[in-house]
Amino acid sequence: MKHHIFNKIVALTVILSSLGLVSCIDETMPSATLTADQIKRMESSQKALLSGIVSYMVTYNTWGSSGEYTQDFGYPCQMIFREVQGQDFPCYDDAYNYWTSVEAATDLRYPPYYTYSYYYHLVQTCNALIDVIDPNTASTTSKNYLGAALTYRALAYLDMARMFEFKKTGVTSVDQKADELNCWGLTVPIVKEGMTDVEKKNNPRAPFYTMYRFIMTDLNNAETYLTGYTRTDKTLPDLSVVYGLKARLWLELATRFETTPEDLTATINADNAATDGYDKLNITSANDCYTKALQYAQQAQSGYTPTTEAQWHDPETGFNKPTNAWMWDMSVSTREQVGSYYCSFPGVICTEPDWNMPRSFGTYRLIGSALYDQIGLGDWRRYSWIDPAAAGTDAGYTQYATININGKPVKHSLLSKDEWLRLPAYANTKFRPGRGNLDDLYVGLLVDIPLMRMEEMKFIELECKAHLNGISAAATELEAFINTYRYTDNSYSAASISTMDDFNNELLLQKRIEFWGEGITYFDYKRLKAQVRRKDNTNYNSLAMFNSKPGGYVAPWMNYFILEYETNINTACVPNPDATGCISPATSF
Repeated sequence: MKHHIFNKIVALTVILSSLGLVSCIDETMPSATLTADQIKRMESSQKALLSGIVSYMVTYNTWGSSGEYTQDFGYPCQMIFREVQGQDFPCYDDAYNYWTSVEAATDLRYPPYYTYSYYYHLVQTCNALIDVIDPNTASTTSKNYLGAALTYRALAYLDMARMFEFKKTGVTSVDQKADELNCWGLTVPIVKEGMTDVEKKNNPRAPFYTMYRFIMTDLNNAETYLTGYTRTDKTLPDLSVVYGLKARLWLELATRFETTPEDLTATINADNAATDGYDKLNITSANDCYTKALQYAQQAQSGYTPTTEAQWHDPETGFNKPTNAWMWDMSVSTREQVGSYYCSFPGVICTEPDWNMPRSFGTYRLIGSALYDQIGLGDWRRYSWIDPAAAGTDAGYTQYATININGKPVKHSLLSKDEWLRLPAYANTKFRPGRGNLDDLYVGLLVDIPLMRMEEMKFIELECKAHLNGISAAATELEAFINTYRYTDNSYSAASISTMDDFNNELLLQKRIEFWGEGITYFDYKRLKAQVRRKDNTNYNSLAMFNSKPGGYVAPWMNYFILEYETNINTACVPNPDATGCISPATSF
């Protein structure tokens, strides 16, 4: 078992950083000896710490000697983990599917522990940088580094708060256990820079209203420190990313407070009584939150444009290189960052390479048949997955090998005819290997992976407008967006939308198509308490062919478990119920 993650020291050592700073030290202070603290406070050392945060996003085998890194390749692994919990990401052959126990809900205890460990190590890498920069005396460059670290920390806590807070499942035995544990409304412990070991070992899970203000404080400060900053690449957050995270957070609050007014009351009371130093939310209604989410979603989009059909389907750069739609990303850019194909995002999700899991072991990641059936014939995103009517046929190969974009034939498939004919129905070609390389691991595995796209901000904007400006106006705008940027024949219609439930369902449908494989819609399912319906599909493994309970409940497996190992050491941290096996194919939801 790993050492307690809160006590584990981040391996971004000053020693390694200082090796690259010897010449600088000799030049600036040739006769002096710098202390470790002085070295850490130098801009060059701070830059090295920031590089460590960026690199940690795609670091594999973070558990070290455990060797269990098939589910341990950084943030992209968390994206896949979230995808398998939905209803649109079946696996063709489960023999080498590393997430079978999660999909089938037969082990919901240990898989989330890696998530817990990964995120807190990410927090610690952020804290290491935050701790050495005093904004009152720091240079503009150091403040920019501080803003970036706070943004990454806000991402980590916003994700964790949503994943680990237990929400009602409708399964009596599980919800009763939550009553016994008294874990309702709790997120995760807040670990900040400068905390002592004693504090970390008696650190309760923060209630949602405290966590929201903590995250907002980080984002408010990041906004201050990143004002005027121009980044060198999209792995570094800028103001647009801060606005995007604020849009995500305010939408989370808006939905919660609209559906659970008592939580709004608790938040306002906590806001008024707070003495912890975190920024106040200063809200009185759910509409206040929708207004702020709308504002920040619109600000976040500024300067970006939606992904084009040509960019999406490019066989060499499709979803492996940033476009003007990408706001924030991760980058595996050097051979040293590559572990093995089976512990990498492209190795798991890309269909075409001959060196990866799908073509080696049949673990093709498919789109759920029910979702594919709902993609309009005029929607060019359909070509991201193989139509079952085309799979394995000569006519299908002709259809997918070259597609028409803006009236011109464009290469689409990277495979020969014989190779393509062996692909299963519904297999994805959304994600391409680096430079379209099917043969060389150390080319195909070097990819960029999106963390945030402007399309997400557009959908947040539309959801907020539905609540603030009326459903009809928002539906009309959704229709215009989809017809302009996703359909080739202007055939998409939102005319049937008449209620907020209609709008939410249609918007979630579009997001499920748009963000397939990107780990985004998990948060929508949990936020909206939407039912996960796997029984509508024909291509799910029979062991995972079950639904969650409808009627405003969260799928049990979407409430991440906190292992007792953690709660035994941090004695103030209570666990969530273990929902393993509480729903099965025999369950009649």
